[in-house]
Amino acid sequence: MSSRQIGQSVVTISAVASIAFFAVASIAPTPGNQPLAPAHESINTDFSDYVWPTDAGNIGTSTFGEYRRTHFHGGIDISTGNTTGYRVFAVRDGYVARIRVSPIGYGKMLYVRHADGFYSTYAHLKHFNVEIDARVALEQTRQESFDVDINCSPNELPVRKGELIAYTGDTGVGTPHLHFEIRDEKLDPINPLLCTEFSFPDHIAPVIKRVAISPLGEFSTVNGSSSPRIFSVRPTRKNQLKIAGTIQLSGEIGFGVSVTDRSNGSGYRHGVYSHRLFLDDTLVYTVQLDRVPGRNAHEIGFYYDWNLRDQGRGRFEKLYADSPNGLVFYSPKKPHAGIVNTAEFTDGPHTFRIVSTDFNNNSTEVTGKLTFNNPPRFWVEEEGNELRVSFAEISKINKVQMFTRKNGSEDWNLKTMTPVPYTEGDIIRVPDARQRYDVVKVIAENSYGTHSLPVYHFLHKPNGQVGTVKLDHEVLSDFVRVHLKATHPITETPTVTVYEGNSKRTINLTALEIDNYVGAFHPLESYTGTRRIVAEVEVNGRKATTLDEFDLYPIVAGKSGAIAFDNGKLTIQYDSASVYKTVFMQVEKHPDPEAHYTLLPDNTILRGELKVTVANNQPKEGEGLYFTGLSGWELLDMASDQGKKIFTGTITRTLGGLIIKSDEIPPNISRLSISRASSGRPTFSFRYGDNLSGVEYKELKTYIDGVVIIAEVDGEHHRATYASPRPLERGSHRLTIRIKDKMGNSNVVERLFSVR
Repeated sequence: MSSRQIGQSVVTISAVASIAFFAVASIAPTPGNQPLAPAHESINTDFSDYVWPTDAGNIGTSTFGEYRRTHFHGGIDISTGNTTGYRVFAVRDGYVARIRVSPIGYGKMLYVRHADGFYSTYAHLKHFNVEIDARVALEQTRQESFDVDINCSPNELPVRKGELIAYTGDTGVGTPHLHFEIRDEKLDPINPLLCTEFSFPDHIAPVIKRVAISPLGEFSTVNGSSSPRIFSVRPTRKNQLKIAGTIQLSGEIGFGVSVTDRSNGSGYRHGVYSHRLFLDDTLVYTVQLDRVPGRNAHEIGFYYDWNLRDQGRGRFEKLYADSPNGLVFYSPKKPHAGIVNTAEFTDGPHTFRIVSTDFNNNSTEVTGKLTFNNPPRFWVEEEGNELRVSFAEISKINKVQMFTRKNGSEDWNLKTMTPVPYTEGDIIRVPDARQRYDVVKVIAENSYGTHSLPVYHFLHKPNGQVGTVKLDHEVLSDFVRVHLKATHPITETPTVTVYEGNSKRTINLTALEIDNYVGAFHPLESYTGTRRIVAEVEVNGRKATTLDEFDLYPIVAGKSGAIAFDNGKLTIQYDSASVYKTVFMQVEKHPDPEAHYTLLPDNTILRGELKVTVANNQPKEGEGLYFTGLSGWELLDMASDQGKKIFTGTITRTLGGLIIKSDEIPPNISRLSISRASSGRPTFSFRYGDNLSGVEYKELKTYIDGVVIIAEVDGEHHRATYASPRPLERGSHRLTIRIKDKMGNSNVVERLFSVR
């Protein structure tokens, strides 16, 4: 099936019918004969009515939905061979609804609205056609600014399909290319390759590089570990890969895939159009990038595993939904979609398969073997001189490894036992254990090869020093993991009590090593403030107590509230729509001279707004409240000439840092050059920059003899240029450049030049 047929010739399915689609799709196990699902039925536009937007060719440098730090790539990038000036055409009848000229981002951009309410957009343009250029020049002169945003009426600038509207360029950010989008009535981007006449030549299958498998619950494990595991792949046949060995899973698990793609004639790496996750050849989760969010573009953080990214472990696309969100491109659309809960499957061997497909239906698949089961459960106790190992289900035990040693020794002696002939019921008995050993470590393996965590039992406790005992915590998405570490052997299972306000509860810890235990608990949503964890532990036969305290500030989904920190110097207000799910926020105060806080986890994705208020104890001129997040520094509020005692602002995308900083340094202008002045048509250029708050581009103004001129401003390279379109009169002239930053600090540079 060609790219033109995809999304057109297959009957559209509804969300209700998606289960039936899963069953049909799972019949054919190989990637090549599984056509992609049709475009989502709510995309109500005539894909056959669009024509290709440029004469630059059809080589793609970026595809729809690719990763960007703050958003999905909302369109396609068409190569212009690193040159500018190719023609750009209206893809359908309509009218120019918006003209955007910006020194940054998309640069010069057009929005064309069509009769069905959809939009086509064209970005990084060199310039527009004569009529649109004239409209822009008029507005730039009126505002005395290169940076303009013009909304047009339906009758002002009508266009016909195929009409020349602009020329390709490199304005904004990036090298020369055409960025093209289709947006729906709500301005959410739609995949342009759904258009019948659109395609990139592509016979190259995606490359799956690695697979991540992540434990998602407090008791979940991958190969016995509570941390994500990343698996390499190896080829078996063309476009078919596998993971060696068998992966042991227990609890709630999520799969992720690291994958790239290329198209013919392009050396650029692309994103992939679709992923499908199968368990035992049954389709359980589908991603198909037909539409991505526009307004809530930061929801990209729900699709990519930001924890793995932040740890430097790579960029993985998640094949599960572990949070409510507004993404529309995955199926089934329900809570916990794609999360594999091993408790819902039979214990034993299973298989998984991930099929990654580009828009031209080139596919690559990776397969692997899984074992679903829970580690063996047992307990160790003494009865007289005998040691007894009692099992919940001994019939499922393959072997038992018992390690023994004397106190003071570092070396373990291993004895491997099987349930028969050493058992009576569900018990393995070890006679005369007290006479022979001081401490035993028992690890059981079930019939699927899954090992338990070790269980330690001291028959004779040492009498040594307690040493250092450290209790700490790790706040995860939905629970808190507790770690207890000692410098000497822990001789009894520790007792840990969690205090949250008037609530008190005991949690269980499990041994990882003889001196290392771990446990977990779910914090109370109803309590804001200090959590106190107290561990009563016996080390080297001696009792000890240690504690850990930390503050959590729940932002509860569906409720409104306020959080006060640092004696009320920082307050955070939230409402019922602020978060997708309850966030257990932590606040760090930094010892800077200025007020400086970090709201954690900083990769938390917000659904709505958080209103912040920060007290300023020593107000002075030139101060502002800044937020640092995905997009770098952002000025939220600024002081007046007299200073400000209270700063307020709004956070809208993620948590991050808040700081009050002074910025009294005006923007700089450098490398001012005037050439060809003697000819009467001078050209000039200059560089500019700012140390903190950033240039306010609306206030970057240039004049010759007091008359406004519009310089081309390149925000990516901090450069402005101008070439006089008509001769100046002979004599002396004055060039004036005025610039301000977002704090209002200003700078003026003047230069005289002569025309002969």
